[in-house]
Amino acid sequence: MGSGKTSVLMQLARYLIEISHGNKNEKKVVIIENEIGTAGIDNLLLENADFTVKNLFAGCACCTSSAKLTDTVDYLSKEYSPEWIIIEATGLAFPSKIKSAVETELGMQAMTIIVVDAKRWFRLLGAMENFVSEQLKDTKSVLVNKIDLVGETTVEKVQESIRKYNRDAYCYPVSATNELSAGFWDDLFEKAGILNGTRTP
Repeated sequence: MGSGKTSVLMQLARYLIEISHGNKNEKKVVIIENEIGTAGIDNLLLENADFTVKNLFAGCACCTSSAKLTDTVDYLSKEYSPEWIIIEATGLAFPSKIKSAVETELGMQAMTIIVVDAKRWFRLLGAMENFVSEQLKDTKSVLVNKIDLVGETTVEKVQESIRKYNRDAYCYPVSATNELSAGFWDDLFEKAGILNGTRTP
């Protein structure tokens, strides 16, 4: 939470729209936002950017709401026939479990992108190491965000720390307050093994 997921998501959505040769009104990209609580906050930012958002409330997508999540993905897939579905999970979710549910229950290919806060990384790791290590499980893409707030040495140490928990992950130092280029996303998707067709990041 607070790692900059929504800023990254908005840039990712724009990129996917561009490579789909469409626009927002064609609904080629669907965003599902998972919130803990009874009211969305980040969705206001997305809606102000002209994206349509489907919220999931009352629990984490990977545990108490797992059935609801797959039902929502299935419904939106049939209703809008999107080329891409993006799930922005709460910071308390386990992305590998979401990915597994989408792939095994719906037969869709999926990938995970983890966003971490470079400035708060070691503090969070010290407080909940087992939880953080589980979140990093199986992902191929980790965005080390907010590098503008820390020094180069800290960024390197964060990446080294991440690789202790997932040595196969590609780490991308970024500042989501700046525009991430199409080339950046091309490289990320290629390394994640996602090249074409309908995908669920």
